[in-house]
Amino acid sequence: MRVIPNETSWIGFTTTRPANLSAPTASEISGATKLTGLVISITAQATGNSIPTPNLENIFETSIRGTTTGSFTADFYRDDEDDLAWETLGLGVSGYFLVSRFGGTGTNSAPASGDSLEVWPVSILSRTASALASNTAQTFTCTAAVPETPVEDAVVAS
Repeated sequence: MRVIPNETSWIGFTTTRPANLSAPTASEISGATKLTGLVISITAQATGNSIPTPNLENIFETSIRGTTTGSFTADFYRDDEDDLAWETLGLGVSGYFLVSRFGGTGTNSAPASGDSLEVWPVSILSRTASALASNTAQTFTCTAAVPETPVEDAVVAS
């Protein structure tokens, strides 16, 4: 079955480093600020490159694994009563986005023991508000550097 992210995803942010990025605990996750209801979209990607290794014995140009880099961009709604995402994700803030694309089995679909999630170390580079326009919800885009290797296959520790 195909997965639609609405009502299945869970997104949190914490400035506290999980003890083990590959296996954050349920209590570390419960301490994160839940941003799911304010998220419009997230693009979190780790991409790699290859290094050509040609030789004179072959016309096929072989390659080996090169470096990997990460990028993180997210779009959020603003809120006139509790502007939680805007206030949490200020310029220069460093922390960890906890992304459960398939939701979790814990309270409010939070990841719980045995559930999978992604842990994205980030440092906020920009926070750009959308244009003021009539009959349009206010949003902003947050772009972040990824200062260390993200864990895309983390499992919540028991």
